[in-house]
Amino acid sequence: MSKRRARLSPEAEAIQLILSGSDKPCLKVQWISDYKGRGVFACAPIEKGSFVAEYRGELISKHERDKRQKKYTEKQNAFLFDFEWNSDIWCIDASHEDDSFGRLINDAHKSPNCKMKKLTVQGKPHLCLFAIENIQAGSEITYNYGDSAWPWRTL
Repeated sequence: MSKRRARLSPEAEAIQLILSGSDKPCLKVQWISDYKGRGVFACAPIEKGSFVAEYRGELISKHERDKRQKKYTEKQNAFLFDFEWNSDIWCIDASHEDDSFGRLINDAHKSPNCKMKKLTVQGKPHLCLFAIENIQAGSEITYNYGDSAWPWRTL
């Protein structure tokens, strides 16, 4: 009798990929347009509730974020992700190209297919995207960047 490997929970899969520093194999980066740039697409169907990607980068304080915002370009500033953790404001700075997928997932404030959740792994926060609907192969992965007045939303 063959042993079937137990399927990991979405959170356990996220932790496993966080610790390995890798992305899911069912994702690919694809060029969209000169204005939008690249995006991340599903190569295979992704079930609702599944872990999709981590928004990876350098964890920095709000103070350090403020310093960097002043010297970064508008494009670099788009990769600064603020969040609350342990009653303080923190930031993931994903402005440096590192071949991870999470930093390339685009905004869809009206109909995203993923939602950001914080996971604490080895005492540090990690921002992870989970599917909020079934995602078909070939679909772009998106999430709502929040309430900020992002310039592309006026187009």
